[in-house]
Amino acid sequence: MTDDTAETTAGGGDVEPAAALLAEEIRRRRLAADLSHAQLGVKIGYSRQYVSLAERPRKGLPSADLVRALDHGLGADGALLGLREEAENAKQARRRSRTGALVAGISIPVPGPPPAGVPGLALGTGRSSEDEVAVQAPAGRFFTGTEIAARAYPASDDGRILATVPTGFADDPFLRRPRRGLVVGVTQGDGHGPGLFGLDTRQARRRLAGTPDQARLLMSRAYALDDLTLGILWAVANLDEALLDDDGPLDDSRGQLAAYERLPRSAAGREIAGDLAPVSQMWLGSQFCASHILRHTEKLTDIPAFWTREQRGEEASTWLLFAHKYAYLRQSGGARPGSDTAPTRAFCIPPSAVADSSRPERIMLLLAMALMESFGITVNVTAEPEYAAVPGFVFDGQRHAIVANWVGTDGIWQVDVTDTSPLLREFADATGYARAHSIAAAETPDERLRALAEYLDLDWAWLVRRCAELGEYGSSGIAQPRSRLLSTDGVDQACRFLAQAVHC
Repeated sequence: MTDDTAETTAGGGDVEPAAALLAEEIRRRRLAADLSHAQLGVKIGYSRQYVSLAERPRKGLPSADLVRALDHGLGADGALLGLREEAENAKQARRRSRTGALVAGISIPVPGPPPAGVPGLALGTGRSSEDEVAVQAPAGRFFTGTEIAARAYPASDDGRILATVPTGFADDPFLRRPRRGLVVGVTQGDGHGPGLFGLDTRQARRRLAGTPDQARLLMSRAYALDDLTLGILWAVANLDEALLDDDGPLDDSRGQLAAYERLPRSAAGREIAGDLAPVSQMWLGSQFCASHILRHTEKLTDIPAFWTREQRGEEASTWLLFAHKYAYLRQSGGARPGSDTAPTRAFCIPPSAVADSSRPERIMLLLAMALMESFGITVNVTAEPEYAAVPGFVFDGQRHAIVANWVGTDGIWQVDVTDTSPLLREFADATGYARAHSIAAAETPDERLRALAEYLDLDWAWLVRRCAELGEYGSSGIAQPRSRLLSTDGVDQACRFLAQAVHC
């Protein structure tokens, strides 16, 4: 018997009791059979790591295929599969209860029940339709949380969404505020409760300018308030608010960091920008890392393999919305002249990261991957948590690597250029494993994105349809950035690519 049999189940905390029970039962039956993790793995055709992770509920619920193999290998007669089904049901119930609450909550002063299938929306009653309410964009791991001022008005749906706004609304101070606001059109729906459609106040003012006083506000069905648009609003509002508040100090910090750009290796502690919000520090580190990579790409001798550390939509939304990251992808994507091999970008997204993310946040993660695929970058995803600590890097597969970290670091960034053999070996092993065991292992972007959507537990058909709608109209109609450092070009390109990839 090897030492790994002594490992105990990690329970407590936020682990679902049903998931902890499944893990404990797998371990109990394995020990009763006098098998180590490795021995059981050989018996069922899985690695020792997979068997070990199945007994650690904090690492996520094991796949149905793995539990089926364990059930057969341990002679459980369906007992383990039954426990997994209970754990899956509990996970879905927990996810449904907090989806939207982590991302957006809207109080609309129009009577009626909440719209079906749109979590996070609560309709109030008994107030004037001109009352101002708030769209909550809650805090996250980096986001500090903010509110979006909103007003709601009844709307008709004749194939168009036409909101009945007050006379002279184009000149209303609500539409002329410098900060973000949202006009919400509320339709009667089709028996499933009201439908909610949003429009950025700047867009609303533009559409009403020059129209007769009695004109209604034309809104697009693409701007229905659902998991897709709520996720975008959540990210844009939080990023925008922080960057606008820190605009001057952030510009000063950029100037102070110029000396670091001459160094092949550097690390910046958070004290150099201690007064900046976490989002602004993220922007600073991300911008420096992108510039560092581009400054040193001439050292790479072959098609690069990128490794990135984002695991959740909050971090990945920066690819979609930071203007410098969109420009960076344009410069670093696509096959090199004379080669038909595309660069790759690997993610490590353990099941626990998926389980801890709401549906709108998972949509943002998938859109970030779609954006990379649109630039000719093949996305690989490993679910093995052991790779979560691998630093961000660019590796040419031979002699050089560029290290660039801004996610999960002690400071604002850590960068390097290296030809150290042990590091190159580590990077080669990580990229090789991610490529060989990718969740998204497939020949085409469509197949890869579809596999990722399945892993992230997203409704592929619905998402393709909604991305096609939003990509056609543009997301700035509902979430127009105010900060000069943000752009929705990445969101729109990702939406259009995801929708078009299906038909290629």
